[in-house]
Amino acid sequence: MEPKEIKIFSYLPNSAIVQLPERKFPGIILQGDSLSILFDQAKEIYLRAKQLPDEEIQYEALMMVEIIQEYLSHYEEVLNKHGLELPYGISIRERKIQEE
Repeated sequence: MEPKEIKIFSYLPNSAIVQLPERKFPGIILQGDSLSILFDQAKEIYLRAKQLPDEEIQYEALMMVEIIQEYLSHYEEVLNKHGLELPYGISIRERKIQEE
């Protein structure tokens, strides 16, 4: 995949709003360490939701944490491919969603 120019609409210290050339709408770039923190928070929400009798909220919480896990997995693969270290301590491969 060849790099292309992107438009940067807004920049904050841990995120930016950008538009890729092939996309109609802008997206958000989130720093990897911030995404890792979101994963940990989503996991905690899921684990607490499991204590509730509401199976729908359990399912929604699980879907949220799994989506973030997939983004982090891809992020880590790309960093590894380019010889970059993780901006956080523990790889997503070592962090389980379900408690044993």
